[in-house]
Amino acid sequence: MLAKVNLEKLKAESAAVGKFAVIGVIATLTHAIVASTLFEAGILSVVPSNVCGFLTAFAVSFSGHYFWSFSHLRQTGTALKSMTRFLVVSIAGFALNSTILTLWLTFTSWPELYGLWLAILIVPAFSFVGARLWAFAHPSAKF
Repeated sequence: MLAKVNLEKLKAESAAVGKFAVIGVIATLTHAIVASTLFEAGILSVVPSNVCGFLTAFAVSFSGHYFWSFSHLRQTGTALKSMTRFLVVSIAGFALNSTILTLWLTFTSWPELYGLWLAILIVPAFSFVGARLWAFAHPSAKF
């Protein structure tokens, strides 16, 4: 019986990792496309472009993770709590993203766009841990 429960938990967690990756890729592409387009079109400089990309990607990411990636943890009445926590995780991820971008812009002479993409690509692992262990976790969540 215990082995069956552990196997079910393993399946649920493995599925969550895969789903998180899919939503993460979609959100990351959303972030990259919005930020890159705004920057390359000359509408905004690189940092404001990155902020716009982040905000758009947040909406995509939260919706996908709440309704799909971590649906096995979702409980009635937890949407606002999960969104608030995920916003904290996302802001921390964005702070990391912005720090990487700022360091790139300050210490390299390489193209700004490369720094933007590097910053966008590093953050997802950090975000998964925060999302799974805190933002979407609830004390009585069942697997």
